Amino acid sequence: MDRLHAVVLVALLGCEAKKQEEPASRVNGAKVQPKQAATVEAFCDAHAADAKAPAFEWPKLVGASAPGKAAGWRWVNVWATWCKPCVEEIPRIVAWRDKLAAAGTKLELVFVSVDEDETDITAFRKEHPNVPATLRLADPTKAMYPWFKTAGLTGEPPIPVHLFVAPSGKVRCARAASVREQDYAVVEKLFAE
Repeated sequence: MDRLHAVVLVALLGCEAKKQEEPASRVNGAKVQPKQAATVEAFCDAHAADAKAPAFEWPKLVGASAPGKAAGWRWVNVWATWCKPCVEEIPRIVAWRDKLAAAGTKLELVFVSVDEDETDITAFRKEHPNVPATLRLADPTKAMYPWFKTAGLTGEPPIPVHLFVAPSGKVRCARAASVREQDYAVVEKLFAE
């Protein structure tokens, strides 16, 4: 075997070994992260009991004031118009909110965009009139990661980000990735905690 064939063979074996290490993936705005989500603990990147969970804090927003205290659970979805997984999951999240509400879960769904320009959101909503109204983070390049850190996420997680805030005002679950259809049962369990 000549040297070129040996290098190609090693490269292919290395890629194949890497593929076998990765379990089923969950997609987020920047990359694929392997993670199974059969339990609330596996679904959440940060999960804590109410007594140990961080208090939810609104970041500085543009064009609107932060919502007041929720009557029940609050689900904050952090997204952007340019984030394909974010956009793809919006109808799913809205449908889940309606399904959970029909089952008796008091739930407020709030969208927070990290788009830097309001005109991007306005144009997007004209093209997608079924997308709910959204708040917008002021200065996303400086404020996004510090805000995520207050919710229990570490590093610089990619969007979409989901923050599940209990009626007590504590962030019970923070997830940095899309939600998939098969995650509904876990989300339902989270709201029953």
